[in-house]
Amino acid sequence: MICPKCGKGLPEKMNMKITFCPMCGERLFEAGKKYIIEIQCAGQRTPDGDTMKMFVDDKQLYEIIPGENICVLVNSGYHTLKFRHKIRNKSIDLLVNSSYLIKTYYNSLSGLIETSILKVEDSEGGIDPNELKDKQVAVPIMESEDGTRSFDVILGEDDPDYEIKVTSGLREGTLRLYSERCEFSVEGNFKNEITSYKDVAEVKKKMGSIDIICDGNVHKVYSIPKDTYNEVLAYLTNRISAVKGRE
Repeated sequence: MICPKCGKGLPEKMNMKITFCPMCGERLFEAGKKYIIEIQCAGQRTPDGDTMKMFVDDKQLYEIIPGENICVLVNSGYHTLKFRHKIRNKSIDLLVNSSYLIKTYYNSLSGLIETSILKVEDSEGGIDPNELKDKQVAVPIMESEDGTRSFDVILGEDDPDYEIKVTSGLREGTLRLYSERCEFSVEGNFKNEITSYKDVAEVKKKMGSIDIICDGNVHKVYSIPKDTYNEVLAYLTNRISAVKGRE
């Protein structure tokens, strides 16, 4: 980040509450102004509908389709933009005191997310309400009050509440219980068996095992150790009831 007055780079670990440049003493931004950040996502659309995800301050989640642009309205001040494509991530700390154009794309050769940040000339005064008529401001697909925790749950990156060694048929593996889903994985197999609680019709006891009955009469049976059997059964029953109760 660079001071708009003296042009010097700001310290990397500077307190984000500071509103004056520590070098020249000038104000870094004027509070209360709003600016447009336009995101251009380069690349080609894929048959599986690959999208680039963008998080603004860990509070808003947007999706960008390759080949399209979106516009985001933000307040003046410090913002963190996080771009994600599959398992790749890139974060940008941005001092917003003007409008910006950010070009981003996933480089399949390097496996990295590339970004280019361009400041829009003569935009320091903030966005004029009349200008918004010509801009289609994007609506976030999700907003979070508690930051990354809610996003982690949605994106499947939260920590499990339980992790148990189980058997399913002839397979030995690990059953992980999350707040919204459970996952069964076998060592050496990179594809997990994921069951979303919203798709579960019923959970039954079955001779030392737990039978998770999904929509369409699909049964997923796991043999659970005796010392955790009742606790796991109660957890699944309560969580499935809570998830389906929100529908």
